[in-house]
Order: sequence, then C-alpha cells, then structure tokens
Amino acid sequence: MIIYDTMAFLDRQLTIFKQDDALVFVSLAIDGVKEFHLFYPNEQVMRATLIEIIDFQCYVTGKESDFSQLKINYLRGTPFQRDVWTAMHEMLPNETLTYGELAIRANHPTAIRAVASAVGKNPLTIINACHRILPKSGGVGQYRYGSEMKQKLRQLDQAMMASKLTEKSDIITL
Repeated sequence: MIIYDTMAFLDRQLTIFKQDDALVFVSLAIDGVKEFHLFYPNEQVMRATLIEIIDFQCYVTGKESDFSQLKINYLRGTPFQRDVWTAMHEMLPNETLTYGELAIRANHPTAIRAVASAVGKNPLTIINACHRILPKSGGVGQYRYGSEMKQKLRQLDQAMMASKLTEKSDIITL
C-alpha cells in the first residue's frame, strides 16, 4: 500500500507518496493522486500523515531543508532514467546544470535529448532537483508544472541558501 499526505505549497498543492519507508513520488499538481495514477495506474493509495511533509514545510518558508537525507525509491524506471534521476538527486544545494552537464554526470554524455526526456519523467520533483536543470540557451526552460513554478522553486532555493549564509554569519559574529 502506498500512503500519501498533502499540504498547501505556494499557489498549489504538494502531495508526497510513500511506500514502506521511502518516498516514491512528489506532485505539485492540483490533484496529486490523479497525477500519481497517471504514472502508476495500478497502485492503491491511502491518505495518512507523513513526517516528511515537515521538510517541505520548511522548504516553502525558506528554511534549510536537506532532501538528500530523505529515503527514496523508484516504483519504476529504466536503468537510464534512474541514472539521470540519481545524478539530479546528488546535485549540491542550489547547484544548477544544463541538460548537457547532467548527461555527463549521469554517464550518458551523448544522450542529451534522452536525458531531457528522463528529467521530464522524474517522479520525485523537488527532491531530485529537476527545477535546477536549465537549457544551455538560457532561461528557465520547461517544467511539468510550468516555467513559472520552476522559477518559484529556484527562488526558494536561493532564499534557503541566503538564510543558510545568514546563519553562518551570525555564528561567526558571536
């Protein structure tokens, strides 16, 4: 059984899905359960309270959140897709990459278009930082939830990093 929890997130709703002890899907769709079933039509879901929602509550308010510490799993995905998703998951906080740079990190340097396709099928948005993958030509590029949401997530990342620097500065001046 897969359990899920939801919260208000910016001008949307965020829904997280968990199986056993690992997050398996994150949605920013208006109806996260419906989107989940587009990816995994045969899975049964049940609403529950998930402690991991706290990480997203901190993130949306600009507080430090370390998504790399969350246990994750993939319900499906080709080895190629998993390579791309893992490379996104391992990005440093607030790091951005082009699709070509991500292709190199995922050990598929000549498969830039296929990497872009795998980014679009990322089941763990925000956790696997697909919003920080940018086109080489500039701009924010495409995002499953729209370029405006991608830009808002990038602004949250920047606010979190600024908050982190302020905390370090406060410690140094003590």
